[in-house]
Amino acid sequence: MFRYKHLEEESKGDFAFEVYADTLEELFKGAGSACMSAMIKMDTLTTNINFDFSLKSPDLPLLLYDFLSELVYLKDVEAVLFKDFEIKISKDIDFNLQCVAKGQLINWDTDELYTDVKAVTMHTMVVEQRENQWYCHVLLDL
Repeated sequence: MFRYKHLEEESKGDFAFEVYADTLEELFKGAGSACMSAMIKMDTLTTNINFDFSLKSPDLPLLLYDFLSELVYLKDVEAVLFKDFEIKISKDIDFNLQCVAKGQLINWDTDELYTDVKAVTMHTMVVEQRENQWYCHVLLDL
């Protein structure tokens, strides 16, 4: 399981959040959900479209950056937002991520949209294991 929290007091013009999770995969799922929650009321989303993608990175903060950037890219190019994620992360020399992102096309007439995420930033990004849990801190540019 994961839990995320929007850090309203941290940044007025951006969207900052932190996620706590039991596993690394759940941490990435939580970060994806937090990113989407900046843009739409999550409980209104359906999962009638799947997008599969894979990523490779030498470290976890860059992998999370690439993962969230891919979600923003798909939002911009395919006009899709995501509600759920199936994620597998492995490590050989680099970290490898396999994702099935499940969501829906944006319905500009009926969806309850909040704001638009323009980009993911590396500023203040943290991905680390704290005792028994994984933690991340992310700042999104709106």
